[in-house]
Amino acid sequence: MTPPATRAHDQGDRLVTIGEFARLSRLTSKALRLYDKLGLLHPARVDDSNGYRYYAIDQLETARVIGLLRGADMSLERIDHLLSAAEADPADALDLLDQFQKDLDAAHRGRHVLVRHVHTILQPEGKTVPMFPIQTRTIPPQRVMSMQRRLHVSALDAFLTHAKSAFAAHLGDAPPTGPFTVVFHGIVDDERDGPVEAILGCPAQVQPTELIGIRTEPAHDQAFTSVTKEQWSFPAILAAYDAVACSPEVLARPGSSLSCREVYLAEPNDVASDELVCEIAFPLA
Repeated sequence: MTPPATRAHDQGDRLVTIGEFARLSRLTSKALRLYDKLGLLHPARVDDSNGYRYYAIDQLETARVIGLLRGADMSLERIDHLLSAAEADPADALDLLDQFQKDLDAAHRGRHVLVRHVHTILQPEGKTVPMFPIQTRTIPPQRVMSMQRRLHVSALDAFLTHAKSAFAAHLGDAPPTGPFTVVFHGIVDDERDGPVEAILGCPAQVQPTELIGIRTEPAHDQAFTSVTKEQWSFPAILAAYDAVACSPEVLARPGSSLSCREVYLAEPNDVASDELVCEIAFPLA
């Protein structure tokens, strides 16, 4: 397979126009121009006088792989990573492909959870048992370490990993006084950037730093539901959020000044898919 960055070719290779290459590869000329711009698949030659693009026949394998992986809904960024790995070591590319397959399977299970949740919504009242039973509790005032960022969902995991590490280092030997919690002050997805806040309960002797703030979470009531690791993964977690946000408990007491949150019961990597990993909680007014 040709390397993703240069895709260099001997000019002795048979060259075809972008239109002909699009036909042979079953890609569009528009897609090929995008892949050139992103560094996935450069033309073998570009005519300096008129800008016409020409591709070598031996680039068809790379184009074929890109097209097939796009058909499997792999992102262009991930495809680029895989092509780079394939050039360096095909075994690494296969590992990446296996991980993508696992991610696809998890996403399929997540969509199944969403559909089952909608099924419970559409059932006549009293005819079904909710997937996410709602409970309420009172949370006392709590002193917490805090780190807050505006970020999109692609950067969320890295931020949370950084926050956990920073909190642990700052606590030293002192145990936390409350669970690791992710507070969503706004929606975090591909287009919206929150903000999102990571907090962890801490004792009185822990002081703020340039990186970590200290604040007190006020006492409040919460409506919450517990989710397993399988229910926690995206997009299944959307069902849990919907179940709590639209529950009678939340609808009866709207308007809290506090934001919804994920309260972690375990490290996701340390539990099986059917074990509890966190609680989805909405403060009540």
